[in-house]
Amino acid sequence: MLWGASLAPTAVATERTDTMATARRKGRGYEIRVHCGLDSNYKRIDKACIWIPPEGLSQRQIDKELEKQKLLFEEKVKNGKIFNDNIRLSELVARWIEDYAKQNLAPKTFVRYNDYLKRILEALGHLKIKDIKPAHLNQFYRNLEEDGINQKAKRDKHGNIIANGKLAPKTILEHHRVISKILATAVRWDMLEKNVAEKADPPKVPYKEMSYLNETEIRELINLLNDAPIQYKTMIDLLIFTGMRRGELCGLEWKDIDFENHTMHIRRSSQYLGNGGQMLTKEPKTRSGIRKFVLSESMCRLLKEYRKWQCERKLSLGDQWEDTDRLFTTWNGKPIHPDTVTGWFAKFLTANGLRKVTLHSLRHTNATLMIAEGVDVCTVSKRLGHANTSTTLNIYAHALKSKDTEAAEKLDQALSL
Repeated sequence: MLWGASLAPTAVATERTDTMATARRKGRGYEIRVHCGLDSNYKRIDKACIWIPPEGLSQRQIDKELEKQKLLFEEKVKNGKIFNDNIRLSELVARWIEDYAKQNLAPKTFVRYNDYLKRILEALGHLKIKDIKPAHLNQFYRNLEEDGINQKAKRDKHGNIIANGKLAPKTILEHHRVISKILATAVRWDMLEKNVAEKADPPKVPYKEMSYLNETEIRELINLLNDAPIQYKTMIDLLIFTGMRRGELCGLEWKDIDFENHTMHIRRSSQYLGNGGQMLTKEPKTRSGIRKFVLSESMCRLLKEYRKWQCERKLSLGDQWEDTDRLFTTWNGKPIHPDTVTGWFAKFLTANGLRKVTLHSLRHTNATLMIAEGVDVCTVSKRLGHANTSTTLNIYAHALKSKDTEAAEKLDQALSL
């Protein structure tokens, strides 16, 4: 067993003259030490670790293995794989952001993580990473459950803060996942021996039934959309009949539509970073998100009608129109804001006395109806852009369960004498 530790502050070391690792007995094991030179104040810099021999080894075997551990530790020091574990969580986070997050996280995820990190660093940033215990994390999660933590809490129509400004259990769980991800990276970088977040107890997220419209509700919605402005009718119909995501809808360009072959290509997603951030266009987060599927004859007719309407609007605006090739735009051709679609849909439901569901519910409705009509899971998964069919199976277990019952009944009828 090996624990790495730095025995002096991090500093710019002078050139090393001695790279030989030394070892001495300490407690149940041996302290292995490597001299790394001097800092700017001419103080000695050492890197050290404790190695505890496995049980059952003879002294001769221990001596032989110790020499091997000395060489391994020295090699790690030479290659920069032994870091200073006296750094505080705030310092680790700053390094993680620069060396990992900025290169590997999607922009929207990066912004969301930064929101969580404000709370994390306020509560835990002062702790040295080697001193963080599961109890620290558990207390932090309990504190996040208190009233008033959510500064962005929504209000009801009377102006009262919803849920006393509490964070949802899912949001608290996201804080835990960010901490765990950062500490796991520190382990991978040999800054820590283990990820203590794995032993913490974040809140369990209550199961929430997925919201979707039944056949009667979706037929009523489609009929009512006939009286809606053509841009919004086209957008909502596309969400219903394709199951695409909101960002994918807003990222559509006319070159993605092949009217001759009745196909649509999903190549990009339009997102808003929030908090006064900018609109961003990016590729789907997985390769399976880039996909092509067939459009119905009626959907193609609606798209042609909508394109004609947009061309007429473009001509009427002249130089004021910005040609972005987007299907869905603001009044002057700029890409439409995803929240604009969400806001319009919520008002439309209220105005027509329909059950309140989210825009994303239309995606769930599409998948549920496909499964109910006997479309195989592989096809459903590809149309939705899921990376694996297992994702589809997990999300739409409710629909598949009813099909399983139907299959059992049909099999029983087929085999009954």
